[in-house]
Amino acid sequence: MLKQFTPEKVIRMIKMSVTLCCCWPLPAASSRIRVCGYKVLQIFTVVSACLVLLPLLYSTYLHSDDIVIVSKCICVSIGMSQLIVQTLICLIKHDSLQRVVGEMVACVKHAQQYETQVFYKYIAKCDMFYGGAIVFTYLTATAFLLGPVIMPVSFPLDAEYPFRVNYTPVNVLIYLHQSIVSYQCSANVCLCIFGALLFWFTAARFECLAIEFEKSSNIDMLIACVEKQLRLRRYAEEVVSCFRFVVLYTIAVTTFAMTLCGVIMIMDAPLIVKMQFITICVTVLTEVYMYAWPVDHMKEMSLHISTSAYNLLWYEYTVKMQKNLLNILLYQKPVTFSISCLVPELSLRYYCSYLSNAFSIFTALRVLLENDSST
Repeated sequence: MLKQFTPEKVIRMIKMSVTLCCCWPLPAASSRIRVCGYKVLQIFTVVSACLVLLPLLYSTYLHSDDIVIVSKCICVSIGMSQLIVQTLICLIKHDSLQRVVGEMVACVKHAQQYETQVFYKYIAKCDMFYGGAIVFTYLTATAFLLGPVIMPVSFPLDAEYPFRVNYTPVNVLIYLHQSIVSYQCSANVCLCIFGALLFWFTAARFECLAIEFEKSSNIDMLIACVEKQLRLRRYAEEVVSCFRFVVLYTIAVTTFAMTLCGVIMIMDAPLIVKMQFITICVTVLTEVYMYAWPVDHMKEMSLHISTSAYNLLWYEYTVKMQKNLLNILLYQKPVTFSISCLVPELSLRYYCSYLSNAFSIFTALRVLLENDSST
């Protein structure tokens, strides 16, 4: 097994990928001044993104007759809105994120050999997918920033400002600002990888606990495993709570982007506009998948504990031990990710049904537009 990516290195890489948007929480031992300064940086990130979002909306208003510019502004505005909303959520959830990340780092640091082997198995399972997503995200931002070098445009983004920008100091300042915010948007896209890291880690801990259950040979070991299970379930629920509204907003943005893409694909729009909206749809759909995959596996591993308890040689144990095992089997509930009245249960099955519904919306929009054009 290749071990070029250790659990510690994976955590550091993902931490670096979201550093620019200030979404990774500070260590628990941080001073109050440092925490306040970090929250000021998060607020500054939100304000900075608003200073780009407003000119983009202004540009949409000025060039409402140019579908190419409007489509570009809408695509970038979606990214800006995600940066604003998700940074605010991380600001509000800072203490909860601090606890779950701190526990993850401590667990990885003091992991036993069998736990480390489980962590390596998970890293080998998804390192290429998530690592490639980080690289692609930052390369996309870099390609945007190189636009003024290759094409006859002044700035990377098609934003319009209500003041003159043809002065060199103002021009340079706007270019630097748009560059920083573009990379912050890339870092914010990587927030889904940060969430996936915590969900994969939780699933791995459930698998490690299942191994401990299989090694239980007396009532004391069984009690210790049950206590660990209760603590782990509380940890999993806190991780879900940290990312519940982040995922909800991602799904809302995805629905909006796909609906808009369906309209653009049906219209007689230029090919470059269609490609832009296809790209943004693939991006947001990938974000949802990055959450759905580990959450689905976390649910499966939380149920795997029951299987591990059942696979014990319970028929060789005392009657008291058999009753305790029966109680464990009876009161097992999976850990799921759900949002009341909106997302019944995030999973790969839900993701597939979501895609199916999206294509149904495309079909319905196409029928409506064709009926309007025929009349």
